[in-house]
Amino acid sequence: MVGLTCRVGRAVYGTIDIIEDIIAEGHSILLLGRPGVGKTTMLREMARVLAEKRRVVIVDTSNEIGGDGDIPHPAVGRACRMQVPRPSHQHETMIEAVEKPQPRK
Repeated sequence: MVGLTCRVGRAVYGTIDIIEDIIAEGHSILLLGRPGVGKTTMLREMARVLAEKRRVVIVDTSNEIGGDGDIPHPAVGRACRMQVPRPSHQHETMIEAVEKPQPRK
């Protein structure tokens, strides 16, 4: 082994305060920025806030947003997380998320 990278995602609240009204109204948002500026952190908080009033499903190919393993990342709140077993199956997982009222976790 040459090196090891350990990335710890954490819940940071208040990151979407400036755009919370846009999110609540259901408008689309494009997040752009260099690595490490908080795009994923904002996505987690958006999922958490929206899941308080709506059905939110996170289809997570790299397990970056919802976490890895059986326990979802605490920052996504009540949002349902669907892990994609292999990137080639992402389309199937997304169809399942739309079709089923309570998709598998």
